[in-house]
Amino acid sequence: MRTRDFSRAPAPARADALVVVERPGADRTWARATRRAARAADGYAWSAGVRARDGRSRVRGRVVCFATRAQADRFVTHLDPAQDRWRTFHAEADGYSNGVWRAEGDVMAHIERFSPLSGETARGRTPPRVAPAPSRRDGPRRAPSGTSPKPPPTDAPRTPAGATAMFLGATRYRGPHSWLVLAREWYPMVAAMRRMTGYVWHRVYWEPPFTLGTLAFFADRDALLVFARIPAHRRLMTWITRDRRYGTGGYIRVHVAGPGAAGGTP
Repeated sequence: MRTRDFSRAPAPARADALVVVERPGADRTWARATRRAARAADGYAWSAGVRARDGRSRVRGRVVCFATRAQADRFVTHLDPAQDRWRTFHAEADGYSNGVWRAEGDVMAHIERFSPLSGETARGRTPPRVAPAPSRRDGPRRAPSGTSPKPPPTDAPRTPAGATAMFLGATRYRGPHSWLVLAREWYPMVAAMRRMTGYVWHRVYWEPPFTLGTLAFFADRDALLVFARIPAHRRLMTWITRDRRYGTGGYIRVHVAGPGAAGGTP
């Protein structure tokens, strides 16, 4: 369900900004020092590590969530522009929360319509309804316009600091059995996402006892919103929100990079 109130959701959902900091070729010593610096920073809310590749170069980094945009901006002033690269993302006011993490009431339900793409907004078009996706057993069907996975262009960003949009979300599952059922939809969805134009990088994190979360980065906001429309994602979301058999809460927040949000080495 759509919301602007994340007061009952976990710390990452309540953060108004985040910073991605990376260093090509960095070792574990740098990674540990960056984690300590992030946790000591004013307004620190939550963080997760980054391990990616930029061509042949190994990249380590960290995604750091902050309570306010000003605190995120202050954090980057302590980074090394000669060796680090970074990007600051700001959370959109509108997001999604469900179940035990929903401030407006303990409701577990899906949204009625997709968020509009930039072209739909420019033309004044209402985005399509979140119609049930075809079952994988029904075989391939034509995907909605603009949602077909395509090979990424060769000049696409390959690490989170090169992206300009991302989502941060999590679901509280009931137990290991729910994870086993989730796997049937999760792996096909990730495979489709990785083939999409605009996909950059993602990782999954765990919080005890049974919460699984995802950070996913895209070249731009439209690419992120197109991902939400692919059949594999629609199947997973409608599955988890139709009742409480497998999960009891969830949230999603979208973050976008503003002008002048990047810095450091190219």
